[in-house]
Amino acid sequence: MRRRVILLAAVVAAVVGVVAFGAVQASASGAPIVIPYAKTCDETVGHCVGTAGDGGALEMQVTSFRVTGNAAQLTLTEWITVGDISFTAELSGHVSPAGFIVMNGTVTEGSFAGAQVHQRSNLVGVDGTTTAWTGELRLMPASA
Repeated sequence: MRRRVILLAAVVAAVVGVVAFGAVQASASGAPIVIPYAKTCDETVGHCVGTAGDGGALEMQVTSFRVTGNAAQLTLTEWITVGDISFTAELSGHVSPAGFIVMNGTVTEGSFAGAQVHQRSNLVGVDGTTTAWTGELRLMPASA
């Protein structure tokens, strides 16, 4: 059960990492916007909160979690606000037994609606049923 909680927390952290926004403006060439983040997750409810970019905030809620051997698959919804950028993204991916989460998804509402999102979170701490994660989210704005 504890292993499942750690996996869930890792997943949540990854998602939050994806949503956590580094608030780097996209160039006209379509370069990704990179948003670093740090989040803390309550594994018992699959909920994370943290910081994104420079003074921003992120929140994440796991919507499904399925253990697959030593790893897990998950889906989540993430909300990110950094400066005048604010969006909701739906992500899915895998939690690795090595302590990282990789997620991919799409911005569903707000700034950059329709953009693709890639996120990687790294587990940096465990305290009971709470986990801490750091990572970055890469937002690939849709072509004009």
